[in-house]
Amino acid sequence: MKSNQPDRHSLEKVPMLLQLAARLHTARANPDVWRETLLAFQDCTPCHGVLDLAPDAPLGPDDLAALAGCLTHCANYGDECGDDASLNGALCAAFAAHMHTAAAAAHKTLQAGLFDQLPPTWIVDRNAQVREANTAAKALTQSGERVSLVGTRLELAGPGGARALLKALAKAGARTRLPWTDGNGRRVSFMLRALSDATHIAVTALLDAPDPMELALALAEQLRLTPRQSELAAHLLADQTLAGAARAMGISRHTANEHLAALEQRTGVPDRRGLLVVLRRVTQR
Repeated sequence: MKSNQPDRHSLEKVPMLLQLAARLHTARANPDVWRETLLAFQDCTPCHGVLDLAPDAPLGPDDLAALAGCLTHCANYGDECGDDASLNGALCAAFAAHMHTAAAAAHKTLQAGLFDQLPPTWIVDRNAQVREANTAAKALTQSGERVSLVGTRLELAGPGGARALLKALAKAGARTRLPWTDGNGRRVSFMLRALSDATHIAVTALLDAPDPMELALALAEQLRLTPRQSELAAHLLADQTLAGAARAMGISRHTANEHLAALEQRTGVPDRRGLLVVLRRVTQR
């Protein structure tokens, strides 16, 4: 009568598979080490089909996660586990979980690397509470220039900075620019982008943002605009709304609309979106 207990040979696989799992995690997303580890795992299991799906190209985190999904499915529903199906299936399912974890960790490492390549960027909630900050953002905060931290709340330097940021965060969408002048009269622009969770917002400081007046002069020269038309164009390029541009210029919304219509006619575009495309093209020459 055949015993239901796993044989000694099967149990000897456990420490070997634990070692292979450790190699997955310590590989630092090295595709060669990942492939060698998967081949070694395949050699000590009765199933020789699932991991053959590994692409010939270097294994990336998405590839590893996809193979983990295949291995999990095979462990739960496949019939290639040999005589000791219960133990072999459990070992494969456990190793697949380690593959998933290694792939997720590699993704986070890549994202962290990209995050640190950005200009000063903070991840905040809509109350300006900082959840994450990259290296450049931490340095800028410590310098006390342009931004400051009150507890864990991000504030723009200068009078009314805290209120201005909160108002902008409340309205932030896929891409919102907040022009700002700090207490020392230096101009800076902040790009606000709502993240996919709809709760957090990335706030990036564009320290080399052009002065609106410099933009206005360049636009006036290249498009032969009137001073008021070029000033309105510069404010629109800074992602201000028409109402916000009118307030900044000290004119009524009606007058701003007249200048906007003249700009559209001058550049030959039918709407504000087309106008912004033209203006960005001109300023990037």
